[in-house]
Amino acid sequence: ACDDGNDVDNDACTNTCAAASCGDGVVEAGVEDCDDANMVDTDDCTSSCLTAKCGDGFVHAGVETCDDKMETKTCDADCTAAQ
Repeated sequence: ACDDGNDVDNDACTNTCAAASCGDGVVEAGVEDCDDANMVDTDDCTSSCLTAKCGDGFVHAGVETCDDKMETKTCDADCTAAQ
C-alpha cells in the first residue's frame, strides 16, 4: 500500500509497507495515543486509539463503574456509581 523507504515503523507507512491505521498494533507518532491492535473500548486503549479515561463514554473494565461523559444521578464525575 505504501513504501516510504525507511525503517521507521510508527510513521504513516509501516515496515510491512501497509498504511498505518488505528488497530494495527503500532502507535503512529503524533496521531495515536495508543494502539493495542484490537477494537475493544473497555480496555486501556479505545478503538479510536485514544488512552481510556473517565469521561470518554466507555466503562474502563476494572477501573470505572460507570462513564456517562458527565456527572449524572447515577454516575459521579470520577466515574464511580453515585451514592
